[in-house]
Amino acid sequence: MERVSIKDIARVAGVSYSTVSRALNNNPLISQEVRSRVQALAQSMGYSPNALAQGLLSRRTHSIGVIITTVSDRFFVDVLRGVEEVAKAADIGVFLAISNNDPDQEIKIIENFNRRRVDGVIVAASRLDDEYANRLEEIHIPIVVINNQAEGDYQNLYSICVDDYTGGRLAMRHLLDLGHRKIGYLGMSNRPASNHRRLQAYLDALKEEKIKPQASWMRINQTITAGDLGGDIRAGQSYAPVLVEAGLTALFCYCDSVAIGAMMACRSMNIAVPAEISIVGFDDNDLCEIVYPPLTTIRQPKYEMGQTAMNMLLAGIIKETVDEHVVQPTLVIRESTAAPRPNAFHA
Repeated sequence: MERVSIKDIARVAGVSYSTVSRALNNNPLISQEVRSRVQALAQSMGYSPNALAQGLLSRRTHSIGVIITTVSDRFFVDVLRGVEEVAKAADIGVFLAISNNDPDQEIKIIENFNRRRVDGVIVAASRLDDEYANRLEEIHIPIVVINNQAEGDYQNLYSICVDDYTGGRLAMRHLLDLGHRKIGYLGMSNRPASNHRRLQAYLDALKEEKIKPQASWMRINQTITAGDLGGDIRAGQSYAPVLVEAGLTALFCYCDSVAIGAMMACRSMNIAVPAEISIVGFDDNDLCEIVYPPLTTIRQPKYEMGQTAMNMLLAGIIKETVDEHVVQPTLVIRESTAAPRPNAFHA
């Protein structure tokens, strides 16, 4: 039997979501008659309140802050959807802010949220390192970081991240199993921690096959961008021609938008994907099924990561033990990868 939600009770009662939530919490803004009716209906429907949400009744503002680097990257949009679903069920308001991948802006936003007395903060792709330790020590609300891009161990800071290394190994195993041996890597310097792990997976996979990569097989984009869709696509477009000229038969890209930029560059050079070069991304955003050919990629469970991050924050707010999470990625095979052709133009 599916769990009865506040939304279900609101639909049957013919009142709003917020009215049901307030009635169940005995909020005096709701009349006693409505409170009694909603509570009786909830009991008859078998409603069981979330213990974590109930524990928040003693908190000050019933609000949290969420910081993302950009709204143009579907990764963050999907994460935010997961956060908001859990927050809504707990009757928590969500304030959104954009850091533009700037650590100075990020810490200012956290401090501003703290001054506004939110109950906690979720940060996606944080860039805060030890340089900001003193300022973070002044923040006494819980902070959950998704896919942290910096090193640091701070009180009240918890982490959930995808296993970048395993994702990189999955991508490389797929290409190696197809028969590719000249495989390149196109990375991004503005997301240093995850880029390092994915690059290391690439290097380790080649080493295990006794393949010595040439320097011309690897490029790390050094242009500072906000990590947005346009910037990542331009990085792929800029570096793909250089990597193609190195004689590669396959390319593992840091993320889907970089991979899409690489595919666009190949098309402009009349190089067929995957007939002449196979391309793999990372993330599994909405564009992967829209582009041609559809992009083989590594899937991050973005929506689920947002849900987990919000549940972690709820636990931190009521001082419960918060378990940190490493989420496992999966390989999604589409049409941008194939076995290398012996007569490919760069063979």
